[in-house]
Amino acid sequence: MFGPFAQWLGTSGAASYLRTLTWVWPLCETLHFAGLAVLVGTAGFFDLRLLGCFRRVPVSACKAFTRWAIGAIMVNLVTGLTFITMFPGQYLFSEVFWLKVLFLGIAISNALIFETRMGGRMAALKPGEDSPVVFKAIGLTSLVSWFFVLYFGRMLPFLGAAY
Repeated sequence: MFGPFAQWLGTSGAASYLRTLTWVWPLCETLHFAGLAVLVGTAGFFDLRLLGCFRRVPVSACKAFTRWAIGAIMVNLVTGLTFITMFPGQYLFSEVFWLKVLFLGIAISNALIFETRMGGRMAALKPGEDSPVVFKAIGLTSLVSWFFVLYFGRMLPFLGAAY
């Protein structure tokens, strides 16, 4: 399915040019890692609050970090697409990569569902108040999803890497 696309992308002018710039890969790796750190740090704190930790911190205060998380996702999207452009076979034919994408989709969908359906209830949660069970389920789903995004991303070079 991805064979012709991967062949085209891997031999495209953009991929060839990016591979000649020896600094692009290490820069993207650094930015990708920093983006993940910001994303997991902000989302993780928010998720732990939803699970009932840090009860003295209002959920609305945790939500202030959302812009940082969105920015980090954008950085990781750009760097991730750069990785795929440079070496499409390493990603598009890897089951581990698609598992990472699956959990990324779950994490982002979970966040969107929370934001669009529970925003009002979240804003009403006061400091010291325990989170409703549905908030805890959303926080746990998010933490587990981001863990697997990190795990499968890190395992890409070791498990099922295809070239």
